[in-house]
Amino acid sequence: MYRFGRILGGLTDLLTVVGCIAVVMMMVHITFDVAMRWIGLPIPATITIVPHYYMLPIVFLPLALTERRDAHITVEVFVQLLGRRPQQALAVLGWTVSAVVFSILFYQTLLDAIDKMRVGTFIMEVDVRIPIWGSYFFLPIGFGAVVAVLVYRILVTVADARSGLGEARHEAFRDAPEAAGSGAN
Repeated sequence: MYRFGRILGGLTDLLTVVGCIAVVMMMVHITFDVAMRWIGLPIPATITIVPHYYMLPIVFLPLALTERRDAHITVEVFVQLLGRRPQQALAVLGWTVSAVVFSILFYQTLLDAIDKMRVGTFIMEVDVRIPIWGSYFFLPIGFGAVVAVLVYRILVTVADARSGLGEARHEAFRDAPEAAGSGAN
C-alpha cells in the first residue's frame, strides 16, 4: 500500500507540474498575442486555445494535490466542539462523500469527453478548424486523480497503515496537543 501511495504522490505532482506549465504557456501565448496585435498581426485562435488548452489543465489537474495537502475549504465550527473520535469519523465520512461526488463527476465528464472525441468536436476561427475535443479529457483526469487520493486516504486511515502519499494529515488525526481544552480559566 505504501508503494502505491508513492506512485500516486508522483502522479499528483506530475499533474500539478503540467498545470504549472500550462500557466507559463498561457502567459507567454497571451503576451506574444498582445505584442503581435500591437503591430497588426494577432495570433489566430488565441481566444479558443486559452480557455480550452490552458485554463482547463490549470484548474482541474492540480485538484488531487489540493486534496493531498488537505487544503480544500472546510468549515468546522461545530465539529471542533466534538471529541476526537467523532471528528475522525466525520473526516472519513467527508472523504467518502467527496469520493462518491468526484466519482460521479469523473464518470460523467469521461462520457462527455469520449463523446466529444467520437464526433471530433472543433471550433471554427478565422476559417481554421481548431479541434477542442482533447481538452475535455482534462476534467476526468483531474477528477479521477482526486478519487484515487481520497480512496487511498480512506484505506490508509481505516487500516491504520503507513501512507506513502506524503499527504497532510487531517486535523482530527494529528497528535493532540498536551494542553488541549485547558485554555479556559
